Amino acid sequence: MTMVESKPASAQQTGPSGPPMFQAFAHVSVPCRDLEQGKLFYTKVMGGKLRVDTPTFCAINVCGTEIGIGTEGCTFVGPGAEYPHFAFYCGPKEIQQMRDWLTRCGIPTSNFWTRSGIETLMFFRDPSGNMIELFCSGGVPGSADLPKGPPRGHGTAVDIDVLRYDSFQVPE
Repeated sequence: MTMVESKPASAQQTGPSGPPMFQAFAHVSVPCRDLEQGKLFYTKVMGGKLRVDTPTFCAINVCGTEIGIGTEGCTFVGPGAEYPHFAFYCGPKEIQQMRDWLTRCGIPTSNFWTRSGIETLMFFRDPSGNMIELFCSGGVPGSADLPKGPPRGHGTAVDIDVLRYDSFQVPE
């Protein structure tokens, strides 16, 4: 732990007194190996709305979160990496529905898991390997009996190495 020394109140301020308050979260941008496949995933699998569409970058709004996908200047996540990832809150019905929907699309998911026996979590990846988490704060039947893991669940409660895939198909 790093300790930061505070200056006496009498010390003259020469700069900002602290960080500013931001207005809102803007977006997250992740690498994309195939833009057409990425657009299909984020609009048809995740239910997003395409907002920006250029030859090397797209922005899709998924439940109020802007997700940018780009094909230039990218660094891809390694196969066994849990971080970085981004997460969506959902209810008990939605986490099960998404798991069933991803299965129908041919997209592998992790098992459901928990930290304390109350919440339920699930991981899956987009076609480029970017990790996505669904987090349900409670209400999933049987959550007390799910595999338990620490905040970083990989390697204890889930096997994220099996979540990569090369193709998927959105059912008609």
